[in-house]
Amino acid sequence: MIITIGREYGSGGHDIGEMLAEKLGIVLYDKEDLAERSKILGYYEEEKTFYEEQPANSLLYAISKGEENGKMSAKPFKHIKEITENQACVIIGRCANVIFREEVEHISVFVHADLFKRAERIADTNHISKKEAELLIRQTDKRRAEFHHQYTGEDWGDSRGYQLSVDSGRIGIEGAVQVICDYMEAKRRWENGGKQGI
Repeated sequence: MIITIGREYGSGGHDIGEMLAEKLGIVLYDKEDLAERSKILGYYEEEKTFYEEQPANSLLYAISKGEENGKMSAKPFKHIKEITENQACVIIGRCANVIFREEVEHISVFVHADLFKRAERIADTNHISKKEAELLIRQTDKRRAEFHHQYTGEDWGDSRGYQLSVDSGRIGIEGAVQVICDYMEAKRRWENGGKQGI
């Protein structure tokens, strides 16, 4: 079982991932975990922009790596699979919805929420004003969208790229975890012969 979580900044996606991993008794991989593992395996320096979720100039990046047509390297995707070793886990960010898309036991989730509610959360967590929080949210979301598009060619947050989209601002962190668990159960029943009414 691999659950991947894409998230808008301030939506609580990381907290949802932590709670979900704890509830299911599986491993959580977030930005820090993946970066640390990549350092141990010797991938980090070569793929630093990927592990730090920083958009790179795709043309310059491709030239520096000797790749054609300005395409971003596929190596990080391969290495993420090596790092997780196909074990049961929750993965936060890193284009994981695309990396594991063909895996049968994969569930991809995108967590979002209203800007006002996200700003409240970020302002409270970072001890800044709501205006500053909104600016930080817009900057972070823009960076994530650029990063995701550069590596996948897909639009970050587009519902077609995920199996499930959850509004944490309306149902809360615990509610979002429950919705994901309910989806997992429904998916399991469907795949075990419950396909009716197609």
